[in-house]
Amino acid sequence: MNTKDNRTQETTPYQTEGRRFAVGRTDIAPYGCTARRLHEEIEFMFFAPQGGGGAWLKLLVEDKEFILREGEALLIPPNLSHMAEWTGDGPCAYKTVCFHPLMFSGKGYRRFMQPLLLDGKAFVLKLNGDAEWQRDALEVLAKMTHYCNMPGVDSWELEFHGLIFILWSIIYKNAYADTPAILAYQELYKKMLGPLEYIHQNYREDIKEEVLAEQGNMAVGTFYRYFKRLMGITPFRYLSKYRILQSRALLVNTDKMISEIASLCGYNNLSPFNREFKKYMGVTPSEYRRGGVSVGDETRYS
Repeated sequence: MNTKDNRTQETTPYQTEGRRFAVGRTDIAPYGCTARRLHEEIEFMFFAPQGGGGAWLKLLVEDKEFILREGEALLIPPNLSHMAEWTGDGPCAYKTVCFHPLMFSGKGYRRFMQPLLLDGKAFVLKLNGDAEWQRDALEVLAKMTHYCNMPGVDSWELEFHGLIFILWSIIYKNAYADTPAILAYQELYKKMLGPLEYIHQNYREDIKEEVLAEQGNMAVGTFYRYFKRLMGITPFRYLSKYRILQSRALLVNTDKMISEIASLCGYNNLSPFNREFKKYMGVTPSEYRRGGVSVGDETRYS
């Protein structure tokens, strides 16, 4: 009786020289499987044609099973456990393309990426080429896998970025737009508009959770649960990060004392401001100021 062999050789590090994307290849031994994976990136597993005539690859995403035949792919949203199994008596290989949702920023992130973080299992998508748009997506994905192990990332990074946005445009427009999951997200976001705008307009003040809940006409517990589900962080972590991001413009574009900037951004004293600033920006406020980079005053983390 054949037994599973978990010997694999992987060349997908989930980053390419520090970038927010990666492209790689995984080889699986006969009757083998990969280890379970769990990461923050969106992953496309592309079972490129092997020349084996009808070969197939089994993928397990959380508790659901998918079968990929040659030339098919599976889109796996962030933070879902997944693995691959191979039941053939010869070697197997598949290509992987990964990119972080934060490659989309601002409103683009909120609209096109953030819904996948709410209930990822609702957005797992198999691409089998049955529809024209799926064939288009698979063609773009095949182009992307050609960059596997290609040296000189600086020379092809911009083109690869372009392919990511083309691929996501095809998929979002044809598979996700106006689906129940997306519509549910949009409805949830509408409930949070009042509290979010209140934070953006009053972040300099001492904001209470009860006041934010009132902006959405919700009980405190309901507000907290909805906010964290939508934004992925608690209301006060969002407020803290928003304050720090707003402080950057005052640090760079004015000569105000850092203690005054802390006060203007809602901090009663300098110590927590310094601590929070370094937590989010990686440097102290004074170090950031010395960098001298011009910063706008309407940065929002949403």
